[in-house]
Amino acid sequence: MIDTALALLDEGGTSALSIGAVAARLGVEASAVADAVGSRVELERAVIERVLSAVPLGPLSDPGVEWTAAVIQFALGLRDQLLAHPAVCPLMMAGPQDGPAADGPAARDISEALFICLARGGLPAQSRAHGVYAVLVQVLGAIALDIAETDGKPPLPPESERVRQRRAALDDIDSVRWPRTTAHLDEIAAWNSVDQFVWALRTLLTGMVAV
Repeated sequence: MIDTALALLDEGGTSALSIGAVAARLGVEASAVADAVGSRVELERAVIERVLSAVPLGPLSDPGVEWTAAVIQFALGLRDQLLAHPAVCPLMMAGPQDGPAADGPAARDISEALFICLARGGLPAQSRAHGVYAVLVQVLGAIALDIAETDGKPPLPPESERVRQRRAALDDIDSVRWPRTTAHLDEIAAWNSVDQFVWALRTLLTGMVAV
């Protein structure tokens, strides 16, 4: 049932997901789906849980993996999962923001693993709490902005094509009004690249140690 819901999301975006749509795809009554998953909000959370639970967390608790490298490996894994199912990211952002109690087990597993990893990195307790939140905001925000520039349907265009499209959209920038921006159009075009993603996260992690 959750796989069906995820397939509907992949095919049609967030507007395609509903109790009725899942029921129609499965050939059952809507009441049967509602009895199994509850409300649409609970259905959405189950889909998010399915995607987040596929993100590898092993490196975060592996003492053999340097801690910043471990966070980056985790973040790239999360990025891969959300780019493979791009409608899940806006679903996460647009869902009911009814507090941390709404987090599912997979989200809590991610936070716990990040706490373990930042402790391995020697960050004091208070810095770990700030750091976990900063990492999640950076990672999820960057992924959401990447997905926002696409049609949100997998498979997304390859990175090189997305960078090319960004660069073409910047051709009309007024170089007189925004000369410094104009001087960096090629770099700005690559803001949705994996290199930019890793650079920003590595810089954030390095800054945590310096605080």
